[in-house]
Amino acid sequence: MSFLDQTGLGLMLSIGSTWTPRGSGCQFEIPTRWGSSGRINLMGCFTFDGAETRLDVRELNGNCTGEQVMAFLDTVARTCEPQRLTVVVLDNAPFHKGAALRGKIPQWEAQGLYRRYLPPYAPMLNHIETVWRQLKGFLMPRRCYDSVAQLRDALGAALTALGARFI
Repeated sequence: MSFLDQTGLGLMLSIGSTWTPRGSGCQFEIPTRWGSSGRINLMGCFTFDGAETRLDVRELNGNCTGEQVMAFLDTVARTCEPQRLTVVVLDNAPFHKGAALRGKIPQWEAQGLYRRYLPPYAPMLNHIETVWRQLKGFLMPRRCYDSVAQLRDALGAALTALGARFI
């Protein structure tokens, strides 16, 4: 069983959570002065195969689209064995459910790849979210980077620590 999702990392990594005194209503904005040019987007698939786990990732060009999801699933389907069931679990993002993607279902199922969807608003059931939290919260050595090159180097080291494969 595999869990597929996307994540993005900016030059300033977001803060997962914080606290304020009860009733203070204090909130702060996280600056994103770099815009989309200071961002790296990834698509990944976290797979449980018996006692083994595997993380396959791909860097996206720009924002995630249905075409990129189809290309990723095509890559996963090529590694499937038709006689062995492979299930990929996705959330309900619109680019996970497009018409073009639905048209590929017969081809993927012939290759042994089946898709299933999480219930709406249930990201806690997607096991790759834990991987993304570990990546951003613990394995990235800094919270702020001066350039995309520095961010990419830190991301590469963190993904290597996770044993990720680039597909």
